[in-house]
Formats: sequence, C-alpha cells, structure tokens
Amino acid sequence: MLVAVGTKNPAKLEGVRRVFTDFFPDVRFESLDTSSVTNAQPMGMDQIIEGAIKRARFAISKTRAWFGVGVEAGIFPLNRRLGHMDHQEAVIMNRRGRFSLGSSAGFMLPSRWMRRMIREGNELEHYAVEMTGVSGVGDKEGLVYHLTKGRISRTDLTEQCVRTALVPWLHANLYGF
Repeated sequence: MLVAVGTKNPAKLEGVRRVFTDFFPDVRFESLDTSSVTNAQPMGMDQIIEGAIKRARFAISKTRAWFGVGVEAGIFPLNRRLGHMDHQEAVIMNRRGRFSLGSSAGFMLPSRWMRRMIREGNELEHYAVEMTGVSGVGDKEGLVYHLTKGRISRTDLTEQCVRTALVPWLHANLYGF
C-alpha cells in the first residue's frame, strides 16, 4: 500500500511512518512539499484542520496512493486567562475524498511569546529557535521536546494524531466508511 504524506518535515514523516507500519506491514511512503497550499502559521482550529485537509488532499491528488495524510500543527486560543495552546491535527483521506480526523495532545504556550508573536507577526518557530538555540527545531524534535525536558517530541505528537485519525479506517463498518 502506498501512503502519500503532505509534508517534507522529517519529524512528521517519522510519526506517520510509525503508525502505518504498525498496522500495515507492506506500506510504502511518498512525501510531497505542500508549502504552496498551506498557511505559514495556522491560528485557530479552523485553520489547523483546513491545513491538514489541504495537505492530505494535495498529497493524494499528486500520487496513486491509497491514502493521503496531512498533519498540521497550529495554535488556538483557550481563553483570556489560559492563553493559547499548540497541538496537531491529522487527516487521513482516501481516493474518493472521504477523510477522518485525529488530534494530538496539546500544550500551553508562554503568554509572553504569544503577545510578541501577535505584535511582531513572527511564526512560533522564531521563538522556539530563540529559546532552544536549535535552528529548524520544528523539523527536528520540536518545541515540545524542550518544554517537556525531552519527554515528548514532535514525532510523538504526530504519531498520536495520526493514530487517532486512523481509528475510523480500522473500523470502517462502524464509521460507515
């Protein structure tokens, strides 16, 4: 089975690989650059989910894959007191355009970063590099790795959201797929 993944990000690719190889022993992967169809910094659940859908749709449209997978990380507001949270959504889409959605665990972002981000117009990656000193941290272990002192990586979060997005496909009759 061929799975097309709408990203070139190594951490996301590894998370997708872990999930699909766990369930499907003969799976192959093709990764595609989707920068032309996604926003730089998704803000809000609508943009996060829409980004994952666009990635999955683009990936499957450009290949002969059985599934297209899109993973989008983004920021959404909680409330005035709690601030903002970062998490990932995954979409798994088949050739007919039917898709499922799954979420990762999320983590709160420092309020001072969010204030600066809104004021300065930078992406979260800018502040993550500033904090960690790791260039391209989002393509590596991710900000979450540093905030959890090495206990959770971006690959782990990708694995979570892809694994939960796969649930309806594992029980197609139950979900009417």
